[in-house]
Amino acid sequence: MGCFQATNPKRKVLTTSRNWMGDLSSKKLFFSKVISILVSIVNAASSTEGQGLRLRIRGQMGARDWSDLPSELLQLIAVRLGLIELLSFRGVCKDWNSATSTASAEIEALPNQEPWFLLYREDNSQCMLVTDSNRKYTITIPELNGATCLASNQGWLLLFREGSMFFFCPFSRAKIELPWEFPNTVISDDIVAVFSSPPTSQDCLVCVVMNGIETEKFELYAIHRGAAAWTKHQLDHSLDKIEYVAYHDGVFYFFDDTCWMVYFSIEDRRLGRCMIRYAESEKEKCLPLRFCSDTEKNEMKKRLGLEEGIALSTCGTVVSCDKADKMIPYEDTENATEPGCNPLKGVWFQPRFHQIDQKQSW
Repeated sequence: MGCFQATNPKRKVLTTSRNWMGDLSSKKLFFSKVISILVSIVNAASSTEGQGLRLRIRGQMGARDWSDLPSELLQLIAVRLGLIELLSFRGVCKDWNSATSTASAEIEALPNQEPWFLLYREDNSQCMLVTDSNRKYTITIPELNGATCLASNQGWLLLFREGSMFFFCPFSRAKIELPWEFPNTVISDDIVAVFSSPPTSQDCLVCVVMNGIETEKFELYAIHRGAAAWTKHQLDHSLDKIEYVAYHDGVFYFFDDTCWMVYFSIEDRRLGRCMIRYAESEKEKCLPLRFCSDTEKNEMKKRLGLEEGIALSTCGTVVSCDKADKMIPYEDTENATEPGCNPLKGVWFQPRFHQIDQKQSW
């Protein structure tokens, strides 16, 4: 496991942004990509099938526009697109949107991929998206208006708004409500959360922690899919500020910015507190988790294009890696929690395009 050192930078966001398609040159690149995929589909077909496809396309396009491409071709194109290209594709027209019903942009679900960042305010639905290649987009997500992101896992966000919680995928707009209201109708800045697996999994379990530094109590609320209510678990010793959260092999872990951690075992519902011990050699058995290095933190902040002078509170995540999964920290700038302050909020997340059945429940 790597070393952890807390950092609290003050930063301000630049105004550089773009929508999904961007300017005219970006639109040309997008449609060039579509044409390239279309050509490869035709070329990959057998000679008879390829000739039939070419005749169909020629007949369709002779008197119609792009929006009238055959639906089977649109579906074949959609499943070959990257995430941003897929979002642009969905925005062309209703038929192109419908053709993405089976697309998931799985090309984005790769190990060792740096997370993307979503910047928002609680009182506004306009957000800024920053990709791993440092491209920035301005998008509107009404579900984030009045919400706070508590956890991020495999492209799903856990949001809290007006006393209720729900899972949300910002790209597909898939939403799954937790059926039971959280015991606290108002959340404070010392709350963090984590869930064990995607909400579509039968074994998904959510943990929400209220770490009372002043009260010296560590309260954990848990609920699993199909449960009738939240269960409460408590320790009489709190942590310092929680920086990292993770789940591994049936246990939730909460690490503070000093040398302590709290763990919660699903099997026996046991809540415990202990000091963090670092492996002294590669032969020692340890958790396949590691903290972000200072260098990695600085590189991630550079990607955001930030300057000094603005309050920012961020929700972390865990990135799948080959040897040990990398934990991305929860962080606050020094003035992000001051009374009367309306800070920017952000969440690190893996770019995914989850689609669910409209009748999906939890």
